[in-house]
Amino acid sequence: MNETEVRALLVRGTEDRPPGLNLMAAVPTAPPRGSLVVPLAVAAAVAVAVSMIALALPLGPPSAQAQVAAAVETTSQQSYRIHGTSGDRAFEGAFDPVRRVGVITTVGEGAETRFIGDLMYVRAQGATTWEVSPRMEVATAPMTVAVVKLMVLDPAQTLQRLRSATDVREDGTASGDDWTGKRFTFTLTDKDEPKADALRTITGALDVDDQGRVRRLQLNFSDTGTVNIINFGDFGVPVTVTAPPAGDVTQPPAGKQDGGKPSKGPDDGTSTARTGKPGSK
Repeated sequence: MNETEVRALLVRGTEDRPPGLNLMAAVPTAPPRGSLVVPLAVAAAVAVAVSMIALALPLGPPSAQAQVAAAVETTSQQSYRIHGTSGDRAFEGAFDPVRRVGVITTVGEGAETRFIGDLMYVRAQGATTWEVSPRMEVATAPMTVAVVKLMVLDPAQTLQRLRSATDVREDGTASGDDWTGKRFTFTLTDKDEPKADALRTITGALDVDDQGRVRRLQLNFSDTGTVNIINFGDFGVPVTVTAPPAGDVTQPPAGKQDGGKPSKGPDDGTSTARTGKPGSK
């Protein structure tokens, strides 16, 4: 069993642990010193604990959803570079989720966003200065709203939201340059939100290589026909991001200090130009 399968098994196995389960209840807390019976008692207790774990864990291979969750966790523990498309635009970037730094640029347009800790620096297309603001966080936003706002701008956060994807299914094999793996399909929906009738359902596909790393993410916007794709690679390559010179940095205009949060989504016909992000109109 490889590391990916172990991660997925642990994720799946802890989803429905029986309440009140105490695997250490049978282990003696203070065995008599020098007693020859202690090793046998401990061995018996360990055997009981192992048996209980085996009964608590699900039988068979981990679910598709557990495998996706494990892949997100694995990918989030290392740096990577990305290449993607959003509608008719292309973008390049590099992220280190552990150090919380990243950079993403629009190919051929000059727009760029840099992430350093809790801050983000945005240079819109044609601009000579940068706007600094708190990094956009949409952890509490409805699922589809979060993904629409983040997929192109912050792939690291987007991957985390995929933990809540529904209807996750394994869909055959996948491959790319120097890697092979599995493809999973999923659905993102806001059916539990109060305004669900006004929100969209997004379908997508996630390719995971044999080492448990996310290699490709695709989202399909059914209401506009737009397809957004991100390819991941160069895992472990150092990512260095520096803040722009202080003299080139300005604060957002009054009323727009909202973490650079765009009011609408990436290149689905509803983007805003203020963010300077790939896909902005």
